[in-house]
Amino acid sequence: MPWTVEVPGKYLGDQVAYLDIETRKVPCSWAFPDGTPLRRRWSAFMVGIGTRGRITILESIGNETALLAGVREVLGEADTIHYLGTRKFDEMVLKGRFTYARRGPAEVPFYPSVPGAEELTWDAHRELPEPWRSVRERELDSRYVPEVYERDPNLVLIHNLRDVAWLIGAYGEPDATCAAWLRKVLTDLTYADAVLNT
Repeated sequence: MPWTVEVPGKYLGDQVAYLDIETRKVPCSWAFPDGTPLRRRWSAFMVGIGTRGRITILESIGNETALLAGVREVLGEADTIHYLGTRKFDEMVLKGRFTYARRGPAEVPFYPSVPGAEELTWDAHRELPEPWRSVRERELDSRYVPEVYERDPNLVLIHNLRDVAWLIGAYGEPDATCAAWLRKVLTDLTYADAVLNT
């Protein structure tokens, strides 16, 4: 089920998208060219996308291919994707090529990927600039997302919404109305919950 939140005010979001994924490890039977097996890989189970005046969160209900097709549909005409992460993690997961950091990405996809992902421009950011870096109330450590999702999926939804809001604030040049709304989402857990669930 997708969640769609209209973002008040304006930000750069016609040909640009702001994206964050939540992942978990799943079994895998792929092997590196030298024969070394990879028994588990990262799989996206939730993807938040900010573009064209809204934030949409897609959740996989056991169908990774459908989730990734949904990501492509929400991206629409956006051709540049902003995301936060090291070693191009979100990008390589969505391209179906992430192995693990020390090995680098696979040369070709070896699991389902977002249709057309290779043609997009992926803009990875290692750290958000101030003042946005400091504005967020931390509700959840990203390392524990898969475990928390099993007992409180709504908290993971809020976490994903906030990750996307953070990116829009930092890189979307929001106007005053949009920036005020983003700050409210990032600092008021009750408000962020209401935005998603009313």
